Amino acid sequence: MEDPKHETLDELLAKLPHDVALPRNLWPGVARGIKRRPRIMGSFAFAASAAMVCLVGALLWAVLREKPAERSDSATNSQTLGFDEPRDPAYLAARTELEKSFRERLAVLDPQTRAKIEASLALVRRAHEEIRQALADQPANPVLERLLQSTWHDEFDLYDHVVRGTQPTMTRS
Repeated sequence: MEDPKHETLDELLAKLPHDVALPRNLWPGVARGIKRRPRIMGSFAFAASAAMVCLVGALLWAVLREKPAERSDSATNSQTLGFDEPRDPAYLAARTELEKSFRERLAVLDPQTRAKIEASLALVRRAHEEIRQALADQPANPVLERLLQSTWHDEFDLYDHVVRGTQPTMTRS
């Protein structure tokens, strides 16, 4: 007699019954179990979201409509400054070098990736120019000042990501 531990899978499958009759129709019980219940929290979450959007909108409106006379001295000092890029020679030299490295490293990328990166750079530069123009109309607007700084950071971050991401890795010999 063979040991049941050594039976093959085919032999075990052959011993199983060929027809299995279900004792009852299971679907009505399953359908009752998955029937949707009314969602009380859904309407509450929607109302809370709408209230949050209104609150954020009111705060943004208040900041954008703030009068220049109510601003602090540091904000009024920024009115006298231009919103052009800094003219410091060290900054200009560093920017030129970073852009040069960026262009060199961008050239090694495949055309599709290069096109996406150049489109992103154009988008950042367009946003920067639009914010600069808006600041000409509202020179004491702190939100626009921060956005302008943010676009400078975004541009440099893009340069840095391309340069770092395309540098060959150093290997040990």
